[in-house]
Amino acid sequence: MCRAGSITPFASLLALGLPTLAQSPDDLERELMELLNTKVTVASKAAESLNAAPGIISVVSRMEIEGFAAQNLGEVLNRVVGMQVLSPDIFPKNSVVLRGQETTPYNNHVLVLLDGRPMRDPITGGLNGSYWNAFPLSVIEKIEIIRGPGSVLYGSCAYSGVVNIVTRTAAEDGLSGQVHLAGGSDGAFSHGEHVVFRQGDLRGIVGLSEFKNQGPTYAFTDYAGTPGSDQFFHRAQGAVAHLTYGGFSLNTYVGNYDPYTLEGGNEIWYANTKSQQTTTHVDLGYTRELNAKVSLGANLTYNRTVWWTGERYVTPAPVYPRQRTEGEALMAEVTARFKPMENLNVILGGGGEKSDFGGDLVVEGDQSSTFLFLQADYRIQALKLIGGMQYNKLEGVDGNLSPRLGLIYDLTEEWGAKVLYSSAFRKGYPNETGFKHPIFLGNQALEPELVDTLEAQVFFQTRTAQASFTYFKSEMKDIITRQLFPRPSPPPGLPPFFFQYLNGGSWDSQGFELEGRVSVAGGLLLTGSISHQSNETEAGAEDVSLHPNTLAKFGALYQTRGWTFSLFDVYNSKPKATTSVRPDSAVVNKAPEAVHLVSAKVVWRAYDDGQRAVKLSLEGHNLLGKDIRYPDYPNKAVNSLIPLSEGRTFYVGASVVF
Repeated sequence: MCRAGSITPFASLLALGLPTLAQSPDDLERELMELLNTKVTVASKAAESLNAAPGIISVVSRMEIEGFAAQNLGEVLNRVVGMQVLSPDIFPKNSVVLRGQETTPYNNHVLVLLDGRPMRDPITGGLNGSYWNAFPLSVIEKIEIIRGPGSVLYGSCAYSGVVNIVTRTAAEDGLSGQVHLAGGSDGAFSHGEHVVFRQGDLRGIVGLSEFKNQGPTYAFTDYAGTPGSDQFFHRAQGAVAHLTYGGFSLNTYVGNYDPYTLEGGNEIWYANTKSQQTTTHVDLGYTRELNAKVSLGANLTYNRTVWWTGERYVTPAPVYPRQRTEGEALMAEVTARFKPMENLNVILGGGGEKSDFGGDLVVEGDQSSTFLFLQADYRIQALKLIGGMQYNKLEGVDGNLSPRLGLIYDLTEEWGAKVLYSSAFRKGYPNETGFKHPIFLGNQALEPELVDTLEAQVFFQTRTAQASFTYFKSEMKDIITRQLFPRPSPPPGLPPFFFQYLNGGSWDSQGFELEGRVSVAGGLLLTGSISHQSNETEAGAEDVSLHPNTLAKFGALYQTRGWTFSLFDVYNSKPKATTSVRPDSAVVNKAPEAVHLVSAKVVWRAYDDGQRAVKLSLEGHNLLGKDIRYPDYPNKAVNSLIPLSEGRTFYVGASVVF
């Protein structure tokens, strides 16, 4: 809980009685309508309307990011239809799961993009905690989410979805920015700053953020059967820079996420244990329009992840050494866009990627891949036809083809429908092909995981409202799993078994997603979604992923003269128990239950002259005070492990906008 004294500065600022010159009702209405009629680029690398894009897509606007309560990007995405932010295994808040299609503790079924360029972890494909917890929210203009496969354009890890973070840009010459400070529960302190600038052809944004707290106290029993409790601290720092000049662009992100965790491999209590992720992303791009029908582009993208596990320190001297694993990848890509006739658009591209990795947890090595992709769309009056494919060849592995086919039909000006068929893949990463651990063994012969997805959507769109209903059915094949094997003569200190990574089995996953938003006259935005998913293995076992079948999310955001009020509720149905899949799973912790995660936020624009502003905020999370547990779905050794949330939290903030 936030101490009463920590709210005093907020109350004092309110008492100042600063003049308020708020947005006019016309400005608010225009802002809401722009939110509902935004353009997206993630599905075809070109700006197009949400309903014309060849994908099932959700968009989160800057208004929603600022208006609803959220301390990080993961909490923002937790409000999106079919998405959940989770803490699997030893990785607090590392995973954003889409459609319940994640089986491992690594978040490698969802690919993260920064302004359209992949930020792929070279070690596991899914150490995404740095993005979900450290990325500066204030630099984001919008977030575009493909719900479903995206490998046709983006390759590995675009398996269940793609999250494209689009940064802000200045419309006119000048300089603007914001400084934000906040504090609250569990000794939390955060700050975020950004500057947006434009001078002729030079434009860009630079942003920083930091969040740290002493952490909530979590109590539970570990894999060894040892009960314990500790403060799960979080420390996150992120920096972003996006610059463009003429046809050149430079994107950079550096993030560090340093949370308390359990000892990896054993999942047991150990003092001062951490699982720190430091990520670096740099992309240099160039685009040039040759004429009205042809444009060319080239990108050089660098990604690096350093993963620290194990003991940081024990006074007076280290007892358990830290382990350092590092991976880096360099990708070169060229693209060409053609418009040979009025209603035909073609994008063609290809390139290669080289990754190097090594350290304490993986065997030192490298991997190369090459890829080619093609996507085209052709409109015949109200009908739009889509076709595309990516061919990806990994070194030492047979080539993989990921197709996309579909059609979009505009029934009326307001109603339309989409039918899409897409495939995607996720390759084996060094932690699976070359894991160097006494209990886990890698497998160099791993084939990529594959998924084929059929989606059908009916959508409705007006200037002030939008809604869609989507049905999806996915077949997941060659799933990479860990299988237990006996160890006939174990060395001293090792158990009589080991795990090895294998391609094993297939799952069918299906469900529906209903989402909608409406702008109500007077500055009110209502948003909501309901999604349901189920899955079945080839052996007929149902819902073995252990993710909740049903998610329901509803929010209201109201803007008036000088004030913003918001309320959001995220409901998760009761998930299936680990014992239904693994009968020997230890029932030692609180059982996961259905839960409502309710948050609220109030913002007062204490001063606003149209160019400069002072904003004061108060936000609360988990207002019902729920202790939220989740199944140990990666390993199923215990019924639940690291809680998702425990108790209410409050944050007080102040922002200066210039």
